[in-house]
Amino acid sequence: MSTSPFGPAADKFRDERTRVELDRLLQEAVETSKRLVELYKKEAGKYKRLAEMERERRREVEARLRACSKLLDEGPDLEAKLNSLIPDAVRAVASLPPPPETSQLQIQLEATERDRDAFAELLDTATQERDAALRARDAAIARLQPRQDGERHLGEAEALKARLDAPTLRGVLEQAHHHCSSLVITADLDETKKLEHHQKAPHWRIRLAATLATMQAYAEAKDLARARGGRAGPELANLKAYCASQPFPLLAEGKVIVSEGQTASSSPRGKAQRTLRVPEDIDPSGKAVMVEHIRIGDGAPPAPRLHYLDDTDRRGLLVIGFFGDHLYNAGTN
Repeated sequence: MSTSPFGPAADKFRDERTRVELDRLLQEAVETSKRLVELYKKEAGKYKRLAEMERERRREVEARLRACSKLLDEGPDLEAKLNSLIPDAVRAVASLPPPPETSQLQIQLEATERDRDAFAELLDTATQERDAALRARDAAIARLQPRQDGERHLGEAEALKARLDAPTLRGVLEQAHHHCSSLVITADLDETKKLEHHQKAPHWRIRLAATLATMQAYAEAKDLARARGGRAGPELANLKAYCASQPFPLLAEGKVIVSEGQTASSSPRGKAQRTLRVPEDIDPSGKAVMVEHIRIGDGAPPAPRLHYLDDTDRRGLLVIGFFGDHLYNAGTN
């Protein structure tokens, strides 16, 4: 029987709407229940982890407690052991020597430093003698080869001079680069171009070859003296002294000039012209002032000169920094 004033159709519509509303409420209840279940699971997992952590901390505390109990049980024995060791430690400390005074330490330090410096000096001397011996050996090998090839026996410097012979001044210097192991040539070889066509060029080539051969012989003689464990005598003090000591020198003593006049050596222009290239292991700047020189030509212009640095006392080398026209001095100002 219809309860709605609008008839059975209205009752049916109301019942359908009620059922839909009940389904919606039921679905919401199901979703809410699922969320609550997930939440309870998470909370249960958290409490489970906390319980496990608590059990782990408890196990650690119990382990420490057992260790402390063990130490407490061993306390009397440890105390007895320490008491037995103390007298031995006291006697050991009493038997130690007294600490040295500061003054004694200073004296010992100074003696050690002197020994160190002495050993360093001996090492440096031994190194120089070894290097000199090696250079002397290389020079001897270089001398032996031409003789094995049939070269007639000449004096050492004369034989070397013959090997330096070349048709040009530049060629003589290039030959020296190959045959003179103790000479380092940093000079600009293009400077020879201005001299090559001079009427005296053949004479200068001969004198240049004799000069280079003498310089090599001088360096070798000093190397040989050191290789034998001695020191170079006064005849090897410098190139000029070496030439003066030779009975028949290829290079006359008077051709070797070991110093310059005041204007040439100290004036800005003269000093600049004589500041020439050297290997960096001789001077870190790569340059050095070369006042020592050799008169290749006579006094008349262009009066060619060869400027060099004598480093035979340290490196066993002679550095040729310039060969060309006479450099600036008071007479050429």
